[in-house]
Amino acid sequence: MAHGISDPDCRKEYFDSRKELNAHLDQLTQWIKESQHFIVFTGAGISTSTGIPDFRSAMDTVLPTGPGEWELRDNKKFRTSSANAIDDMQKAIPSPSHMALVELQRRGILKCVISQNCDGLHLRSGMNVEHLAELHGNMNLEICQKCQARYLRDFDTDMDHPRHYTGRQCSKPDCHGRLKDSLIHFGEDLPADELKKAFDHAEKADVCLVLGSSLTVTPASDVPRRVAKRKQKLIIGNLQRTPLYTRATLNIHAFSDVIMKGVMKRLDIPIPPYILRRRVRITCQSNNQTQKSTIVIEGRDPDNPELPFSLFQSIDMSIGKKTKHVLTEEPFTFEISDKNIQSIVIQLHFYGHYNEIPFTLDYVNVKTIPPEEQFYLFYNPMSGIWRKTIDETDLPI
Repeated sequence: MAHGISDPDCRKEYFDSRKELNAHLDQLTQWIKESQHFIVFTGAGISTSTGIPDFRSAMDTVLPTGPGEWELRDNKKFRTSSANAIDDMQKAIPSPSHMALVELQRRGILKCVISQNCDGLHLRSGMNVEHLAELHGNMNLEICQKCQARYLRDFDTDMDHPRHYTGRQCSKPDCHGRLKDSLIHFGEDLPADELKKAFDHAEKADVCLVLGSSLTVTPASDVPRRVAKRKQKLIIGNLQRTPLYTRATLNIHAFSDVIMKGVMKRLDIPIPPYILRRRVRITCQSNNQTQKSTIVIEGRDPDNPELPFSLFQSIDMSIGKKTKHVLTEEPFTFEISDKNIQSIVIQLHFYGHYNEIPFTLDYVNVKTIPPEEQFYLFYNPMSGIWRKTIDETDLPI
């Protein structure tokens, strides 16, 4: 079966007994504590608890999301309405496993996450891109084919173009090259820089944990294989048996969230709640000749201020009680007379994947807008409240 799993033994789902699971988690936690270079390799199984179906779970799977995409296709079936699957991956909230990995990375315990997933959840969860290798791309990332500049978007960039073009252009004045999505389809080469990062970490790793991957897709699966070949500890957490089952130091048959919750409990490290992080940059430049100020509002990656991030569906600017300007596409640029002494209210409208409410900025007048201002906005989807801060570590609880 193309892309599917043909071996019946590898399609069957297994579950450790409570006694086996506790012993396995005790051992895994001890290895993590003793490790010098701990890495994690993730597949679609880490995201099923967010409502995103995987690819290779069998027709009789216990997963609420239902059978895998390839399994349905091979059996000429369709996903039923009873399946607990979301219809828009942009609305998926990172799982406890995603958030546990973020906390381990922040504490320096986890050196790198190597992922086969293109759902963007690792980056969205707060994983620092320096410690992340996305081997199959990211649905929210565009790359300029000419200068290789990167652009993050708060929407799916896949336009289903055979050559990956998105219809947008590089915004650099000296480039204007065509932008392409970063997704990797079957038969296409993996991004060389991400693959190199993955194998560099595989060469250093003394503990590698696989979460939710069938390990059937090469060359990605060669990363954990390399760890096993170096005779370092390879732990595979997956419901199905994998081609590396006999090569693994330890196999854990449990859901990814069960594994990571158990590990974090044993490490005595709380799993942080998911907080949506946004970085906003506002510049205000005055022109003495025209006596006008140009205000530019942009999104930036929270961990990299040089990386553009399309965050806003629209931006409203109200001057006094009467004048209102509305922009619905980038660049979000406004011009205001320097003679204007009326109050200015800027309202940022987001894409609303998590039902984010607009965020309002108030200024006494144009003179009170600083030449450059950068700040963070943190949003808790559970409370529906924004928080503004200039400290990236000042996450709300």
